[in-house]
Amino acid sequence: MTLFLKSTTESPNYEYLNAVIRARGTKLLEQEVFFTLAGGTLEDLELFLLESVYGIRCREQLAIGGSSVLFRVENALAAGTADILLETASLARGEAGLFFDVLLSMADLENGRLLLRASRAGEARGKPPLWRMYCVAGTAFYDDLWKKCFNAADGAIRCHEEENPMASLLGEAYRTLYETGSLSVSERALYSGWLDYWREQLGPLKGTNVRLMEEYLGRLTDTWNLSTWFRLGTELEHGVRSFLRGGWGLSSLKLEGCATLECLFEGSGWEIPFLSGQRDANSVVLRKFQGLFHLWQKRLYRKDLLGIHVSMGYAAQVQLEWANLSMIAAGLSLNIPSAEIVRHLLLPGE
Repeated sequence: MTLFLKSTTESPNYEYLNAVIRARGTKLLEQEVFFTLAGGTLEDLELFLLESVYGIRCREQLAIGGSSVLFRVENALAAGTADILLETASLARGEAGLFFDVLLSMADLENGRLLLRASRAGEARGKPPLWRMYCVAGTAFYDDLWKKCFNAADGAIRCHEEENPMASLLGEAYRTLYETGSLSVSERALYSGWLDYWREQLGPLKGTNVRLMEEYLGRLTDTWNLSTWFRLGTELEHGVRSFLRGGWGLSSLKLEGCATLECLFEGSGWEIPFLSGQRDANSVVLRKFQGLFHLWQKRLYRKDLLGIHVSMGYAAQVQLEWANLSMIAAGLSLNIPSAEIVRHLLLPGE
């Protein structure tokens, strides 16, 4: 599904949009529901989903037949989440529509990363992965790349045949992968191109709502830069400065000069509760930091009721619900104890 067609000259319809979203928000799952589902079985989870907002997609999976319970649940959750987000985005007008496109296009980044990683092997592949279906370029485009383009050169050519900004950005990332052979440098090209594109789209707009979207992009940049800081420190990669520009709290000066997390986050504006005491592994710290970003976005839901805040908070909660239910499904399929499953969830009450 390609959006990118909404004019920002049209007046935004925040009052109507947020009223609809707040009504739909009553269907989001409470924390206790996740506890109960984590203590049940995979079959219990499927039965629960059949009577939920994911029910139509669950019944579709049952009608297809021939697949495992886990496969049915995962596909129903992915499709149901896309239904919710795309239908809600279709209601937005003016700048609200543009801002929703930013949120949805995060799916294109994730889908692009999967394709870039698969392209290094240069071999025929099996079934496509479970795409983030609320992407703006459309899953048919990503299916086509998966089935027909087994190397970076083929992927770059196919992307530039598509009239979609997200496809063009992925095409440039494919080209970078072809020229450098480096997955990390090609992913950086994808991220930086995505950020530059949206900052250019937001540039002519003014006001509180666009400033919030700029903060969203900046905080997101911080999460990517922290990952790079853990991986490379202050080194260059293929002669390219690794850190993305435009971070919200982690400046280039800090990223390039700090050797400790305490130095990096000092004065950053981020509230980091996990720096004191015994230090976790880098992967755990990164996961917690990404969790802080999602919680910041989620909490916007109860902020300005006449701005983009409600949409941003709602989108975050829908995505987190999908992630939590998927985590529960995977855990139950592996017979992981319920307490251990719950420990890995990012719950609504947090």
